[in-house]
Amino acid sequence: MQSNGSAFGGSATSLEVRYTGKPVSGWGGLEAVMRYLEKRGVRQVLAQALPDGRTSPNQIPVLDMALALFATVLTGGRRFAHLERLRSDEVLPAILGVQRMPSAMTLTRYFGGLVRSQIEHLSEVLSQFGLRRLRAPALELPRFGRRRWAAVTSLC
Repeated sequence: MQSNGSAFGGSATSLEVRYTGKPVSGWGGLEAVMRYLEKRGVRQVLAQALPDGRTSPNQIPVLDMALALFATVLTGGRRFAHLERLRSDEVLPAILGVQRMPSAMTLTRYFGGLVRSQIEHLSEVLSQFGLRRLRAPALELPRFGRRRWAAVTSLC
């Protein structure tokens, strides 16, 4: 005869639950990637590669937008809109080292405004850094029934 039918009861199973006041994130694995990129000097490279002629007093720095795009791709994002699931995580800005996360619309507005020469310069600088440019459908921008390819960087 079985003395206790519950998987959670009995002396054979003991589970201790502790609570912490520390912030927790499901995307904590990005911490290791960000440390690696920081050691490689990703912020200096992106500052050299990305143009910034914006003048709004409430703007999000270009580096923060680029790092948010990296985080979106690294967490499985396939569209700019997938950034929105990362914006609600209060730990992620600390992991990325940004003040605040941009919206998907902010990313599309900035990256959509780059001209060909700026994209070529970005691609050249990133390839020297060890990131290569891909023609990937990962971040497709549908327009008028046709799809445009977005320049996406991936870790080599």
